[in-house]
Amino acid sequence: MAFFIVSIALGILILVLLMFTVYMYVKLVIAVRTNTEVPNWMYKIGQGFKSKININYEDFTEPAALWDTNFFILCFILANIFFYFVMYYQTQNSKKSFYICVGLQAVVVLIAMLFYFIVKLILFFVSHILGIYRPLYSPTNAVMAGIFVTALVYTLWMLRVGLPERPVNIQIDNSTVVIGETKASSLLADGFTFYSKDAGSEIVNKRNSQLHYGELVELLRDEKSYGFMSITPTFKNSDKLENCTITYYEVPGDSEVLSQVKFNDTALSGLSIQDFEDRDLADIFSLKPYNYNQYKRSPLYTLKLQTVGYSLWKSYSIEADFFENNSVHHYGVRTQHTIWE
Repeated sequence: MAFFIVSIALGILILVLLMFTVYMYVKLVIAVRTNTEVPNWMYKIGQGFKSKININYEDFTEPAALWDTNFFILCFILANIFFYFVMYYQTQNSKKSFYICVGLQAVVVLIAMLFYFIVKLILFFVSHILGIYRPLYSPTNAVMAGIFVTALVYTLWMLRVGLPERPVNIQIDNSTVVIGETKASSLLADGFTFYSKDAGSEIVNKRNSQLHYGELVELLRDEKSYGFMSITPTFKNSDKLENCTITYYEVPGDSEVLSQVKFNDTALSGLSIQDFEDRDLADIFSLKPYNYNQYKRSPLYTLKLQTVGYSLWKSYSIEADFFENNSVHHYGVRTQHTIWE
């Protein structure tokens, strides 16, 4: 839970930094339009944000300062487009390229700054030849500082939390379960029961594992076993079963109801070990995640969605376990999140 709170706090910090950057830009626009100066603290920020190279920034506000700021913002937009296409050329995957570009905004802003200073350097030499003085403005540098710091903190945050992935849906005899979201009460309403439990049974999450949360209980209906589910209190250490969340589902390969179980509308009874050997696991289950890894180590095959971490967004795994004779031992879907650890 502590990691979840830290991730939320960092997200709020990024929002504050972004709002402050926008505020500085608005202050600059207003100052230019009213022919006044920006606040003195903007000059100080602009003067403070510079490299070891001795660069002189002018502490005054004029239309050229706003023009330079808008030009840097344009460079930032173009740098995003450039970086995306470079990533696409390397990966040949549009979603993965987008994910990398969104996650590495600190790299993008450095590319934008490089573009900006190259153009400014060219203009400096041209202006020097023509005898025109073209200064660098501290208000512009202040806005650039805001964008850079925001992008840096955002990138560190993204390296920690990543982007959210769509949860895995399970279809069990015409009932749909969204792992990590569906409550036990939904299955009770569909006529299912949990072995030796009722709606008011107390479920305890001992928080002693990063894989297994709450209690593992057999799922039943009409005297048939439909596999096993982990029932987990959502934000508590204990709660009534009906209020708990389904965080894991497993169905044995020899289950009599295997033909009635689907993962993301993919019938499990129609799969074999050859499918997992020859095909991309994301394709088997018709998934198009931004960030995933697949592990193919016979007899266990695992597709993991959201590999960065699960301090803010949930991580999902689909498992297919086989015996040595290539028959199915079990299929499973789990979710992980720090709120349950």
